[in-house]
Amino acid sequence: MVVMGDRAHWVADTGLAIDRRAIDTVVDDVALADPGRPALLWPDDSGLRTWTWAELREESAAFARRLLAVARAGEVVAIFAANSPDWVFFEYGAALAGITLTAVNTGSADAEVAHVLRISGAKAVFADAQHRGSPLLRRARAIAANVTVHDLAEWRSLTPVADPLPSVCADDPFLIQFTSGTTGRPKGAVLSHRAALNCARYQIIRMGGTADDNWLNVMPMHHVGGSVSVLLSMLAVGGATTISPGFEPGPVLRLMALSRATIVGLVPTMQLALLDHPDLATTNVSELRLVSSGGSVVPTSLVHRIEAALGATVVSAYGQSESPSAIMTSPLDGDIIKAETIGRPLDQRDVRIARVDGCTAAFDEIGELQMRSPMNMDGYLGADEADDTGETSRAVDSDGWLHTGDLCAMDRDGVIRICGRVRDVIIRGGENIYPAEIEAVMLSHPAVADIAVVGVADHHWGEVPVACYRPRPDQRPTDDELITFARTSLAGFKVPRRWVAMEAFPLTAAGKVKKYVLRQQLSEETVNR
Repeated sequence: MVVMGDRAHWVADTGLAIDRRAIDTVVDDVALADPGRPALLWPDDSGLRTWTWAELREESAAFARRLLAVARAGEVVAIFAANSPDWVFFEYGAALAGITLTAVNTGSADAEVAHVLRISGAKAVFADAQHRGSPLLRRARAIAANVTVHDLAEWRSLTPVADPLPSVCADDPFLIQFTSGTTGRPKGAVLSHRAALNCARYQIIRMGGTADDNWLNVMPMHHVGGSVSVLLSMLAVGGATTISPGFEPGPVLRLMALSRATIVGLVPTMQLALLDHPDLATTNVSELRLVSSGGSVVPTSLVHRIEAALGATVVSAYGQSESPSAIMTSPLDGDIIKAETIGRPLDQRDVRIARVDGCTAAFDEIGELQMRSPMNMDGYLGADEADDTGETSRAVDSDGWLHTGDLCAMDRDGVIRICGRVRDVIIRGGENIYPAEIEAVMLSHPAVADIAVVGVADHHWGEVPVACYRPRPDQRPTDDELITFARTSLAGFKVPRRWVAMEAFPLTAAGKVKKYVLRQQLSEETVNR
């Protein structure tokens, strides 16, 4: 690593070469090297069902051959299903078949499902019968046009084709990951085998992961956090993945103990739910060594609470659908770096902070985080669509820099602090207000469980900050109490004008707050007053 002069530019560390294997080859190699080692664990009526790497490879190859009966290598198939072992076999099966996978969020509305299927060009969609009361299979059959729809459970009974599996290249597309939609309509980011595998590989190396690790995945598999950051990290080191059906704090705590998980990934909203659960004090999670956090800024107070409660070290990771697992703290970092930053860039990533004029910012100056790397997406699908024209060129410039839209600052050691989203900056009377700063302060208030600050139009100031917060159980602070607390750490113009208590926030699958939805709701309230 080299930090360039007095500018906030981290030049990629290229000492550890990129793995040039396609994912199908890695699955074969791991299964051959250690066939009896546990690869996949799943809770069932008898406790835990376990598949070894040899068994996982055999199941995945059967899925691959079934897929080749409905699609050819190079084509796209979609999965519309909840977490399950079949999801894992499906993902690896697509890789073995040279077929590109795209996942449909099980919480999507019909119009969003139709958008994903249309933009991805999926030849077939495989759906669960239902999930959390939503009839996924029936909906898919009603929505999909010119796409064959299969019941994922019944599809297991199909006889696999006997033809040899195709040769797959590391540069072939592996996954079309649709963005989480925090700012509007999702876009399909194309990730190659090379990009997806190495994003996960460099992450697990930073974490000190080995084949002895067991990562409990509570993230939905349709999110890049589950399908890439967790599953492919464990593939890269030949470790085990425990799949949780979803996130409910009680069952997750029990599964953490039963599986003897050593790593778990929890976004801040999940961490708060675990900390508030009565079973935490009596659950044995002594095998746990790392809690991987991400999805939003993690306040210092929350890091300290989760480490004390679980006896594990928190590592904070940053990435996007367009470039997963890009920046991360290390388990060896001190408390300040671990609790107040997202760490340093991972291997093979050029990272800089850019000013509005495109020049590289100075150290500690706030600007847009930009990344250039072989692990960036190959581009967005649908660039010929009227509503997506120019999306790829706006996201990745002619010099190869991915414009993340995130506001950050880098210090002289390459440590990066996240300050918010470019589009989330509130401009009040010419003064820039960064919601992340307000949120970090207010999360230390004893009555505030979670908070999201957004800008709302104001006839005098242009915009003013409004705080939507979720109070802790049996707590309901007054606006005056919150204002007084805020003023102890914030300049007067940064103190939110309104305080709105909410039972829950509108969230993406990754646990990120859909701030554009909050802004819309608050604007409608103002108009309707």
